[in-house]
Amino acid sequence: PNGGHVRDDMWYRGDNTPRPYVAGEPVEQGIIERRDQLLDIMMNHSTKVAASLTGDEHNYSLLRVHEGLPIYPDGYSGKKLTKFHSFWHINNGAAGAPYYGREDTPWADYVEKFSTQNALVLFHVHGKKIKVEVINPDTLEKIDEFEI
Repeated sequence: PNGGHVRDDMWYRGDNTPRPYVAGEPVEQGIIERRDQLLDIMMNHSTKVAASLTGDEHNYSLLRVHEGLPIYPDGYSGKKLTKFHSFWHINNGAAGAPYYGREDTPWADYVEKFSTQNALVLFHVHGKKIKVEVINPDTLEKIDEFEI
């Protein structure tokens, strides 16, 4: 999360004590450990993951997840991911709901783009290349553009 859901959404402000529930029972791993399980699958168990697309936060943001990215709170004593196959994390929940502004996270300085404008993310696939174009559907203003 980058804004609006820093208090939850697999971060809980860096608190690993919240637990996801499965069939009404809390699981053994804390929320950061569960996040790391998903990241490990995307980064280390497939070379095909180039990007993830989420949409819970009411904003657009772009972050390259890579080795050296600070993803743990200060003093975190749990097991940490050490191997990273980098990928792009694209959040777009900016389709008209009240926007969420940016919040402070350990990775905040690495966010490459952040916008609270209404946004539409378009993927133009040409063989192995993907051109990503982000536009404001109300004004047709280009918010972002990059290649994967």
